[in-house]
Amino acid sequence: MSGSTKTTQRSVPSLLVLGLFVVLPVTVAFLISRQAAALQVRRKAIAGAHGWATENKNEGQRAWIVRGFHHDVEFEAVHLLREGGGTAWRVRLPLGHEVPSWVLVTAPGVDWPPGHYGTISTLVTRTELPPPWPGAPSGLLVRAAPEVGARMLLPAVVAALASPPKPDGWAISFVDDAVMIDGAGDLPEGEALIPWLTLGARLVRVFSPDAG
Repeated sequence: MSGSTKTTQRSVPSLLVLGLFVVLPVTVAFLISRQAAALQVRRKAIAGAHGWATENKNEGQRAWIVRGFHHDVEFEAVHLLREGGGTAWRVRLPLGHEVPSWVLVTAPGVDWPPGHYGTISTLVTRTELPPPWPGAPSGLLVRAAPEVGARMLLPAVVAALASPPKPDGWAISFVDDAVMIDGAGDLPEGEALIPWLTLGARLVRVFSPDAG
C-alpha cells in the first residue's frame, strides 16, 4: 500500500509538468495558428472582392500588404507594426515624377516622430522633418521648403485635402516619386480603405493626369 502511495505522489508532478510545458503550449500554438490562418483567409476574401491581392510580409515593420489598382492608379497599402507596440498603416501611390524635396501635410494635432512618415522602405529612416511652410492653407499643417511647398500645394490639392476621410489622425507626404498616406491603428480593409485610395488617386491625377 505504501509503495502504491509513493508511486502516485511521484506521478502527479510529472503530469503537471507535461501539461504545463508540453500540452498547454502546443494547444495555444495550434489555436493561434488557426486564428492566423482564418485571418489571412478573411483578408484575401475582402481584398479579392475588390480585385486586389494580399501578401504576408514579415519584414522589418511590415506585417501584411494589399496591392492593386483604384481608379486605374496603382497602390500599395501596408500594415505596420510599431516598435514598442501599436500599429500603423501606409498607402503608396506612384506620382509619375520625382518631388524635389519632401512635402508633409498633417491633420492638426498629429505630431509623430520623423521616421513615422512618408516611406515604404524599411531601409530608409527619416530623422528630420521639413521646415514649417508659412503658406499653409487654413486647417492644415504643412512642412516643406518654400518653393516646393508652393509648387505642390496647388488649389486642386488643397481642395482634395479639405475633406479627408476619417479618422482624424492622418498625414500625407509628397516624397521621392509618390504620394504617401499615413494613418494610425490597423490598416483599413475593403470599403474602409476606398476613401483613402480615392483621395490618393485624386492627388496623383493633379500632377499626372494620364496616370494608369
